[in-house]
Amino acid sequence: MMVLTGHTEPVNRLAFSPDGGMLASAGDDGCIWLWDLYAQTSLARISWGAKWVFTVAFSPDGQILAAGTESSLLLLHAEGQDWKPFHQSREHQGWVTAVAFSSQEQLVASGGADGTVKFWDSAQRRKHALRTITGNLGLVRGVAFSPGGPAIAVGGTSGIGMWTATEEEPIVFHHLGDADLRGVAFTADGSALLAPVGRGLLAADLETGQTRSLCRSPGKFTRSVAAAPDGRFLSGRDDGVVQVWDEAGAIACSYQWHDGAVNALAVSPTGTIAASAGDDFDVVVWDL
Repeated sequence: MMVLTGHTEPVNRLAFSPDGGMLASAGDDGCIWLWDLYAQTSLARISWGAKWVFTVAFSPDGQILAAGTESSLLLLHAEGQDWKPFHQSREHQGWVTAVAFSSQEQLVASGGADGTVKFWDSAQRRKHALRTITGNLGLVRGVAFSPGGPAIAVGGTSGIGMWTATEEEPIVFHHLGDADLRGVAFTADGSALLAPVGRGLLAADLETGQTRSLCRSPGKFTRSVAAAPDGRFLSGRDDGVVQVWDEAGAIACSYQWHDGAVNALAVSPTGTIAASAGDDFDVVVWDL
């Protein structure tokens, strides 16, 4: 296990590079930190005047970073060891709280406090989004593309939904009373959608549309979730505990990595390394 320090405010989101050698963290200090996991050191601290950075994601080729701030969606391009902004959009009305890239193309989705999800072509500097979804799920806190295609899952303060690339109506939609979730994730085979909801994890079967609660933790709220390629998945709680689940949905082990809420979890593309971060400002990386 290693602890990466640098943020001076809570960390909101983590993202591994496609090759698994670099980790990006976004925080309430208005910065993105890039970490070299092989050298176990920081590569860069990216700051451009944002007050808060809520979310960050790498493009499939690792050459673009998408970031969401209190006022805009920002795309940055790698130029050697430097990352330079090349596109900014203020089309969301307020905070941009979630971003994700499709694995199939240079399509990026952004979700905001205005309750919308917008789609962008990261290779084109278009002024307006290609498409906008109004999900009626409240403030959007998480977006994720399905592993096998362009369908997208959306998690908000009042529920979860899933849309295809072209249809206006959702193929999965659930209003939830206590869904102040911080993210959504697909299982490795793409058969189910995971969402941290209230005191547990909610799993939605995408074939049947049925949902089930995997765990209820009295007095403890689940804040974050991430899926591993081997079928395992992770959840983070508001008491600093990180839980690792097996494919069957049983808790395999728990770790007390943090002193505050675990806002962010990520698993490397190889499935061998995991990372967590939260209100204690620390980024923790360990062998999964």
